[in-house]
Amino acid sequence: MKHLPWVSLLLWTLTSSAQTAPIETTLRNPNDSLVNHYLTLKPQGMPKGLLLLLPGYGEYPALALLESDIANQAAARGLFVVVATLQEGPSSLCFDERSQATLDGLIPELAAKYDLKGKKFYLGGMSIGGSGVVKYAERAYSSSSLVRPNAVFAIDPPLDLIRFCQSLAMIQKYSRAEPAINEANFFLDRFRKEFKGDVQSQRQVYLDQSPFCYGDTTLSAIRPLVNVPIRLIAEPDIDWYLKERGTNYYNLNSLDCSAMISYLRALGSTKAELVVTSGRGYRKQTGKRHPHSWSIAHSKQTVDWLLSQK
Repeated sequence: MKHLPWVSLLLWTLTSSAQTAPIETTLRNPNDSLVNHYLTLKPQGMPKGLLLLLPGYGEYPALALLESDIANQAAARGLFVVVATLQEGPSSLCFDERSQATLDGLIPELAAKYDLKGKKFYLGGMSIGGSGVVKYAERAYSSSSLVRPNAVFAIDPPLDLIRFCQSLAMIQKYSRAEPAINEANFFLDRFRKEFKGDVQSQRQVYLDQSPFCYGDTTLSAIRPLVNVPIRLIAEPDIDWYLKERGTNYYNLNSLDCSAMISYLRALGSTKAELVVTSGRGYRKQTGKRHPHSWSIAHSKQTVDWLLSQK
């Protein structure tokens, strides 16, 4: 079995810490522990429903559990919680066709395996994981064959891939911050390989893959979500981004989040929410400031919001 020692260390840390629910690991492929697996947190008594969480890019489920208390809060309130990797593990893009197909199979599998059919179903995700849950919700509410979530939240997700890639190209050209340049180089290369070209040569592909695109004047992608409770959470600390990454408002995922919520409301939604935070973004494992973190989502308030949705 493929195995990384630090993943086991993370799981040991979780089970040794003050977790409120026992954690179990399930490998969908018994021969590979690095991809397509999930962690479960089971509540005491009969579950009220299922909460499926998708971590950010490069993040294992065990690390997501260390960075956020949402899963524990949800399990303590009676939800069966699953934190999953998809077909490429932490390298899954989550919104692409292969990742979405993995979700299409995983969700009914979880419902059948843990006797959750007919119960409430909630989705949440961080960063690209958030992009993936928004994309799935759009597809589910456009189809009669997919399990539809009762509510969805996403933490600082990049939603408009055209905006995202254009901003990365500007970072490549003008930023002086090595972390920002490295991220731009990596994702632009990944997207070129994934979508067989860049935004200029494959614009329609990038548009089709985007959960939301500002340039789509028909708003076709988000229309299925008009009656769906959805909460997007962002912390646009421009001072931090200017100083630490040499970037500006055009480079922030909060642009996508605010635009998507505003257009959902323009379409008639009364259930679309944007939560803008300040000073919450810290990486728990390092203690370092970073506005693009799980911590910008208040755990109890997020679970309260999920459970308040009908």
